[in-house]
Amino acid sequence: MLLVWLSSTVLLSWGSLYYAFAVLAESMARDLGCDPETVTGAFSVALLIWGLVTYPLGLAMERWGARRIMALGSLIAALAFWGLSSAHTVLEFYAGWTLLGLAMGMTLYDAAFATVVQSYPSEHRRRIGWLTIVGGLASTAFWPLTFHLEGLVGWRDTLQVFAALHAITAVTSWPLRLAGTLAPMPAPEACRLDGTEGAGLTRSRPHTLMLLTGCFTLYGFVTAAIAVVAISLLQARGFSPGTAVALAACIGPAQALGRSLDVLFGARFNVGQLGWITLGLMCLSLVALWLARWEPALCLLFIFTYGIGLGLLTILKATTPLALGGPARYAATSGLIGSPPLIARAMGPIVVVWLIHTYKDDGPVLLILLVACLLGAWMFLRVWTLRGRA
Repeated sequence: MLLVWLSSTVLLSWGSLYYAFAVLAESMARDLGCDPETVTGAFSVALLIWGLVTYPLGLAMERWGARRIMALGSLIAALAFWGLSSAHTVLEFYAGWTLLGLAMGMTLYDAAFATVVQSYPSEHRRRIGWLTIVGGLASTAFWPLTFHLEGLVGWRDTLQVFAALHAITAVTSWPLRLAGTLAPMPAPEACRLDGTEGAGLTRSRPHTLMLLTGCFTLYGFVTAAIAVVAISLLQARGFSPGTAVALAACIGPAQALGRSLDVLFGARFNVGQLGWITLGLMCLSLVALWLARWEPALCLLFIFTYGIGLGLLTILKATTPLALGGPARYAATSGLIGSPPLIARAMGPIVVVWLIHTYKDDGPVLLILLVACLLGAWMFLRVWTLRGRA
């Protein structure tokens, strides 16, 4: 039952808190009487708040339990959506999205993964993989759902529907607590993983944390940037707008494929090997996109490798903290490593658009993103080099 509740919460949270905005933004701007940039700025504020609260929330999850934080996050989301549905000024609108940013940190992957680790300390890998597959379907489910709801009742009533769904999610978490689904956390000294996954890493913890945080921050920046400019980059390589959108849409199924492969075969690889595969695919995808300036067919290689790499990257970020200190410190370590990448995600779109405007060409921008990927990959692999010497 816990996994069912987690899956529905992850699907609802990603769909309503993250993806629905793209469908509702135009109506929101028109109704509030402001320009689209102002409305988009509120969403960026939410992403920034998400990044800033990630580490404090990790400490809270460690102390009070991640499932309780997720349930409270669903309640906050319900209240925020209800308030946002009656916002008539930009200040009220921004206040609502600020609260939704807090709800993002309490209900999305970090909280869900921490709940899995706390509840199934020895059987987390496949369950985490399953949750990433469910989360990857959020856009597929909520883009059309939000579109039809907005057409039927308008954006304000659509947000009230989201508020009701989050309230139901919060209420249904209570029977899970009564049933005792949360396993007690073992003592920290009992949580060190064996030599394959963490004993060596914990000896150089500060340096390791710095390297891994740097790695995932760079990749957070790159993936956010690509998400904004992927369609325009494909058009610049000779594809029509419709074809470019269709190709970009294939990144989602490729993500699901990567995560499904991890669920089926991931147990055969440790975190270091998963990192080699994931970051190698990400670097290869940017090389293919850059070379597609001269051979557009390489865009297909970009879509395939980037999608699979992006899907695996979520799992890599989820499982790496376990290699640092085991389940006992998972929530806090995950929050510490995850906070800067989320802040970088909020900055990525703004910076890459400025770079393209400055250079008047996407070639130098792609090279900058590729260098960032290579540097991030070096940081990650350096961790396992240090581990081998420990």
